[in-house]
Amino acid sequence: HKDTLNYLAGKIRSLFGNSESVVTIHGGMLRDERRKVEQLFKQDIGVRVLIATDAAGEGINLQRAHLMINYDLPWNPMAIEQRIGRIDRRGQQSEAVSIYNVITNGTVDADIYVKDNDTLEIGNMTLNFIFTPGHTKGGMCIYTDGHLFSGDTIFRFSIGRTDFYGGNYKILINSIKDRLYVFPDDTVVLPGHMGKTTIGEEKRGNPFV
Repeated sequence: HKDTLNYLAGKIRSLFGNSESVVTIHGGMLRDERRKVEQLFKQDIGVRVLIATDAAGEGINLQRAHLMINYDLPWNPMAIEQRIGRIDRRGQQSEAVSIYNVITNGTVDADIYVKDNDTLEIGNMTLNFIFTPGHTKGGMCIYTDGHLFSGDTIFRFSIGRTDFYGGNYKILINSIKDRLYVFPDDTVVLPGHMGKTTIGEEKRGNPFV
């Protein structure tokens, strides 16, 4: 990923003719270094582009930007939602946020877009996609073989935030009750944060649902 990042940074800097117009964030940087780059991107009008690996996929707020280009798509669509959430959030000043995904025909990347109830075969696994809006407008969970990957829809005795742009508490609760609580109680839930849980445990003990 870092090789791709460096390649893109070099190409874009050459287009602008200014090496300081592009900054980067990657996993080899210390937290303080990342924060410094984040502040440069937010406050220095001469910095026009931030290129990042998944190291900037969470825990960073980039509302200054209104355009995102996903050059290297992850297989998990929820990871794309996390990326978009860096700029499409409270504090965004632009009336519209534009998201572009770079895909190549004939590759797996070209096939990751899914709809509610779609399935995807990977080896011996069948992934079932479940539309669960509320935390975000396009929230998805993935079910396979007794395991539910819930992203930020539901956590262990908690739920995803709904105070960001596109979030809706009522819709999120309906998604959990109508789409997730229908699974057997022994279904293992693997959230995007915190520890694993089960559908049964959440039915009995989640105070937010």
